[in-house]
Amino acid sequence: MSKVIIPIDFGSYVYIEQHNYGAKNDMFVHKVINVLKSNTYVDVPVKLPRKETIHKDIVYVASCICCGVSERDVFRYRLEDIKVKENMP
Repeated sequence: MSKVIIPIDFGSYVYIEQHNYGAKNDMFVHKVINVLKSNTYVDVPVKLPRKETIHKDIVYVASCICCGVSERDVFRYRLEDIKVKENMP
């Protein structure tokens, strides 16, 4: 069994696309708390209210908080939907 290399870990900063009604979508900065496998995650682009939905397949997801908006709420996002932010302290 080969080991899967995941490009992000605790403390990484990532961009996640947020849906805007009537305007171009925004990319919000999130901080990664954990990476795991799950079939429950928020679909991207994120629409408000954020809602984790159950999907058929189990994939790698990142548990994240949205920096500067609501740092108490943790949501899961598919790694495929995340863009890693470079040059963040």
